[in-house]
Amino acid sequence: MIKVVAAIIKRDNLYLIARRAKHKDHPGKWEFPGGKIDHGETPEEALERELLEEFNISTKTGTHLVSIQHNYTSLQIELMAYEVSILGGTFQLTDHDKIAWVRWSDMEHYELSGADFMICKQLGHKL
Repeated sequence: MIKVVAAIIKRDNLYLIARRAKHKDHPGKWEFPGGKIDHGETPEEALERELLEEFNISTKTGTHLVSIQHNYTSLQIELMAYEVSILGGTFQLTDHDKIAWVRWSDMEHYELSGADFMICKQLGHKL
């Protein structure tokens, strides 16, 4: 099982999601940004590193919100979602071809990847 982290970033009552680029697994699917935890990293360190690498933004990881396990065709992941605050930086996309700031109630209009859809369902009543 691969351990993965996801950022729930809220700004002006909107939440950040990103669309996976064509050269990535699950191209065109929307997700909460994040990525794999490297050996020796805490989930918080991994999330802050991934957001800097993928978007060129500095962040602070806050409260753990929920964890889910999800089976994709070729792998199983544990996805841990955290509240995250943006400290600074200008968005530059490297792994995604688009970002969107979306009302929680409008998430259903975006084709989320399987694990991110489950995170959305789990958190729906809490956010």
